[in-house]
Amino acid sequence: MRNGATGTGASSRERERLLESLESYRRGLSDAPLLRKWSGGAVALAGSANGANGAGEGSGGYAKADGDEPPMTFVISSEEVDRHGDVVLAQGWRLAAYRQNPVFLWAHDYTRPVIGRARAVWAETERLLARMEFAPTGFAQEVAALYRSGYQQGVSVGFKPLRYEERRQEQTGAFLGIRFLEQELLEVSAVPVPANRQALRRALSPELEPAPEPPRFGDYPYCAGCPYPAAGVSPGLAEALAALRAAAVEGGARANLD
Repeated sequence: MRNGATGTGASSRERERLLESLESYRRGLSDAPLLRKWSGGAVALAGSANGANGAGEGSGGYAKADGDEPPMTFVISSEEVDRHGDVVLAQGWRLAAYRQNPVFLWAHDYTRPVIGRARAVWAETERLLARMEFAPTGFAQEVAALYRSGYQQGVSVGFKPLRYEERRQEQTGAFLGIRFLEQELLEVSAVPVPANRQALRRALSPELEPAPEPPRFGDYPYCAGCPYPAAGVSPGLAEALAALRAAAVEGGARANLD
């Protein structure tokens, strides 16, 4: 499957080879190339293994990850013009086959074990999202820690194009990129720099992500205006803080406790 690899953004010649592969597929002379959309080397692999698309597009369900950490939510694709000049339509995603094998890879590397799996994947207006659960392996947990700590945010999709059209400048006809109208999702990968600027980790609702750290007063959580005792603050300390605050207000000055 790795024979005949070409790039989708590295050079004009490589772009021409991608277009040739897509045209050959359109004419029924070859199978569709497999595309990997990321800035470290968004490549088209000429030829692909034939696979069943599966039946049904069920939405999948949410399940808590093993251990203490919940799955992370990502925008894995959107309809913005990406760094290669391409657009991938959100409603064109075919997800049935991926839901049967919802792999989460490292940097589109098909030779190493997965780092996780998608617990749910779904299309919304102009974007595709997924909740990812990391595998209980050392490397996978190392990658998960990079996301949780904010050192890494990006993800990337690998897919098989089914229908597409060229994007051209209206006045001059200059080639701008490819608009993918229908495509089969094959895998999602953790990458440092995605081709799609919006393909990043995000939180959809508070119950899906760990709660943020509360503001702190010294070594203790503190919330100005919150009723006492605050979470994590001893009753004695909470009473002392409340007394200080009341005294400051009565004296016409606000204590700098925040």
